[in-house]
Amino acid sequence: RRQNATVRRAMKGGAVKLIAVSVISALGAIVVAVKGRGRGGKRDDDEVAGKKDVDDRKSAFVANDGEVMPIAGAEQGPLRGLKYVVKDIFDVKSRVTGFGSPAWAKTHRAAKRTADVVDALTRAGASAVGITHMDELAYAINGENVHYGTPENPRTPALVPGGSSSGSAVACAGTLRGCDFALGSDTGGSVRVPASYCGVYGIRTSHDYVSKKGMLALAPSFDTVGWFARSIDVLQRVGDVLLPEPDSNAPTTPSRYFLVEDALTEKRTSPHAQCAAVAALSAINDCAPGKLQRMNLTDHLVVSCPTFRSLVGGRKDAGLECMREMVRVLMGAEIWANLGAWYEKEQPEVSSAIKARMEAASKFTEDEVARFKQIRGEIREEVDSILDGGVIFVLPTTPGIAPKCGQSDSATESWRQKCFELLCIATLCGLPQVSIPLDAHESAGAQGISLIGGFQMDKMVMTAARELVSNMKEAYPDILEAELLRLNPPAVPGEVEKTKGNDAFKKADYLGAVEHYSIAIAKNPKSAVYIANRAMAHLKIGNYELAEADCSKAIQLDGTYVKAFLRRGAARAVAGNYLESLMDYEDALRLEPNNADAKREVYRMKRIIGMADPGIDESLA
Repeated sequence: RRQNATVRRAMKGGAVKLIAVSVISALGAIVVAVKGRGRGGKRDDDEVAGKKDVDDRKSAFVANDGEVMPIAGAEQGPLRGLKYVVKDIFDVKSRVTGFGSPAWAKTHRAAKRTADVVDALTRAGASAVGITHMDELAYAINGENVHYGTPENPRTPALVPGGSSSGSAVACAGTLRGCDFALGSDTGGSVRVPASYCGVYGIRTSHDYVSKKGMLALAPSFDTVGWFARSIDVLQRVGDVLLPEPDSNAPTTPSRYFLVEDALTEKRTSPHAQCAAVAALSAINDCAPGKLQRMNLTDHLVVSCPTFRSLVGGRKDAGLECMREMVRVLMGAEIWANLGAWYEKEQPEVSSAIKARMEAASKFTEDEVARFKQIRGEIREEVDSILDGGVIFVLPTTPGIAPKCGQSDSATESWRQKCFELLCIATLCGLPQVSIPLDAHESAGAQGISLIGGFQMDKMVMTAARELVSNMKEAYPDILEAELLRLNPPAVPGEVEKTKGNDAFKKADYLGAVEHYSIAIAKNPKSAVYIANRAMAHLKIGNYELAEADCSKAIQLDGTYVKAFLRRGAARAVAGNYLESLMDYEDALRLEPNNADAKREVYRMKRIIGMADPGIDESLA
């Protein structure tokens, strides 16, 4: 399919039909200055050693990596002076690659040579300083490993770091052992998810674009090399070393950006993810005016791909769910074909979640795998035809910020499925995807926004990220703050005490009601409601002068508050001030002409003082 990518791009023409459905409302953003944090100066050897000990307690590094680490980089090269860490899925000569599994390490021999990507980075001058933990058998995206623990998310320690490249993301985000970037792998989301959760840049490269020699295989037609960095500059510098030069017909700058709106429905994404998309929309409009369009990708695929249309059927907004299921089956079948014989022979002790996935993978039939392969081929061709001209898809990396550590298997699986509905596009189509970290003081965690480009357009996607990231980072905090404020408006001072006063009043505890309303008034002395409510309680216990005084104060604060006029009228009537009472009821009736209580009391007061009109309906009396 992609051997002829150069020819196809050279001959490509025609417009792509868009089916756009607007789901995002514009949110205003205020430009805020963002200040970077400086790096420290030199430290003595004891300080460095102490820092290493602290870093190693973050559960990011494997216990025996000192046997082969560090690996010094070449004296000359484009990455000279940079440090990095290596996921425990890449071979390092003379060491058993652990694959996140004690059982795997026990049943395999030491590597005879080092992985190609590690060698390439060494030749470029980068020094490897550690080997990092990962999810068991790379078959998870949460970052929790029952055998080795959970690497601590530097952004928010109570949240999972994401996986399977968990240790690499944590080491990069936390600058552990002084690393500048981190090597990972991505099959279904193993770089993209932890990049989003830990607040770093991450790239999943085009399938088979970077050598996987010396990287353990999970699902070969999905496996890719990836890496993390704290800056877009370092992310690109590593890419300049590991990525081939694109073909001469490939675009070097984006032609258009398509906001993937079916990835932004409320059932799929949280406010954090939706605000990240709005920040991207704002940045694109600023940096690439006229290049933004909105697209419902799966609606387009349903129209353009007959086999996919048959899979979706008549189900509404089910396209991404179907693509997620295709990934689950096709990836699972490959995992079983690759690891099943070892798994059945060794019967390794694995987590309950991995056990459930392996059991499911063993049961996929040849017919369903063949059907999904056919649909995948059709989808890939259509997506390629959209992206080959330089179009970039824009969507959240994950449905929201990272979940809390220690969730149940069912909660973890539910969130995993939501993640795969966003991850499945690049995963299924073998495309490059860059996750850009967005963060805000108000946020409980980091959130990634992603750019997906055409096959082997990895460098163009990183260049696009560089152009947009500054504007995105400026816009996101204010967009998020406004949206969270809209969803969770601050509590009105005294509202809790007012509610307690209402409850006491309903129970005929009028003294208690007065007490609660008084506390509410102390917290919010300009609330006409609180003051008029206390007047109502005073009426019940015969404090008519206090009731009248409260109502007068409430009316001063809000001259349209009908209940205050009615209650002051009642207090004045009991005290025999019928004319003043009548005036209050008439004011209430003027404000609410259909208020039955006001009509009745106006008639009653007029009868008392001899002003009643004989023609008035006696039912008002």
